[in-house]
Amino acid sequence: MKNKRKLRTLLLLALNFILLFAVYQLFLRAESMIGTYVYLIATAALTIAYYIINRGFGSPITDASLLPASWSYKEKCDYVETVKIRHEKAKVLLYWLLPLVVVLLIDFADIFLLDTLRGMMR
Repeated sequence: MKNKRKLRTLLLLALNFILLFAVYQLFLRAESMIGTYVYLIATAALTIAYYIINRGFGSPITDASLLPASWSYKEKCDYVETVKIRHEKAKVLLYWLLPLVVVLLIDFADIFLLDTLRGMMR
């Protein structure tokens, strides 16, 4: 069951990467910088949304014993449940955010690293 879920996640990430990369390449073939701007804005927006929904970039506290002692048992349980729900919602954004980042990294590596190397070899 766990391997199926990991495979599904990997396939979803790969599919999103292929889709985003293909669209980005179409923008590049059309010699339009609008694709780069759209992808940068989308990456920034998804990063901010992830940060807000997940309440940070780290893993949330799901151990009730680490919460303040002044909280009642019900408050702790409600908090842990809310955190788990928010974390699951935030993880969905990563299915689009990570492929976007990889596409931009590939493009920037091509522009700044590979072009420089090609120029040095001429």
